[in-house]
Amino acid sequence: MFITFLLAIGIIVGGLIGGRLLRFLIETQKLPAHIPLDKLIKNMIPFVILGLNPLILIGAFWIVEIQEMEFLFLPVIGIFTLLLGGVFALIAARIYQHNNKQAGAMFVSGSFSNLGSFGMLFCFLFLGEMGLAIAAMFRLFEELFYYTVCFPVAKRYGEAEEKQAKKSKIKQLIKDPFIMVTLIAVCLGVGLNFSTIERPEFFGTLNEFLVPLATFLLVVPLGFSMRVKSVRTYLKEGFTLAFIKSALVPVVVVGVAYLLGLGSYQDGLLLKVILILAAMPPAVMALVPAQLYKLEIELANANWIVSTSMLVVVLPILYFLIQ
Repeated sequence: MFITFLLAIGIIVGGLIGGRLLRFLIETQKLPAHIPLDKLIKNMIPFVILGLNPLILIGAFWIVEIQEMEFLFLPVIGIFTLLLGGVFALIAARIYQHNNKQAGAMFVSGSFSNLGSFGMLFCFLFLGEMGLAIAAMFRLFEELFYYTVCFPVAKRYGEAEEKQAKKSKIKQLIKDPFIMVTLIAVCLGVGLNFSTIERPEFFGTLNEFLVPLATFLLVVPLGFSMRVKSVRTYLKEGFTLAFIKSALVPVVVVGVAYLLGLGSYQDGLLLKVILILAAMPPAVMALVPAQLYKLEIELANANWIVSTSMLVVVLPILYFLIQ
């Protein structure tokens, strides 16, 4: 199990360093001009979400035991986790007497969580495919919450772009291929689960390879886009946000889940997954509304970098708690 822990750390650190190295090569023009490295990095995320993730989710949901009623609580607890992070972040912004743009940046940093590339990896490595499927249920309504709640709230704290066409949020969700492909994969996996078709044995081995690979490919662009200089200005807020995401939110969320009776499922497996996911740092997607609505982008970037760096401390604690 300790090797698994080192693998988790290695994938994250290796991906971030790899991303920074690629950025250095581009900025210093060390590579031949005919190598489209920037396009390659840009296409990594779509490749993972549209290509690798569907296979991972189908394989995981195909074998997970989803007849238990406890599973119905997971998407709701997932939304509660994201909302709680945003509320705590706004309280911190008020304590620091931030202006609207700074408060908006704190909100998106608190509400957007890296449940996908980080959370699902750690659930898989520490808890196996059952953990992976439970994590997918936990974040079932994640994108819906981001687009229908987080973006409008961020807009109120910032300056909306007037030229942007006003489209129905529901239509945007329906037309978003990333969301629809994920939902289709989940539904297909659930359908196979309830069918009489047995999952081929190679699927388990395939996921052992695909999950770390998918995470590495998602982390490389994160390392590429990191702006380390912004941390100096907002170091205090960064550590505050890291404490909110890795301590306050997990304590409250796991406590609520325990009161709902989720601790009785398979020796606390649900609680272990919830603990891991609730402790995840901000997602890089938090920088999107910060940029779009002209919030304090440097603050959002600092929060993301500090919280992500704190995984070096948070992961050993999570590893110890779930044993």
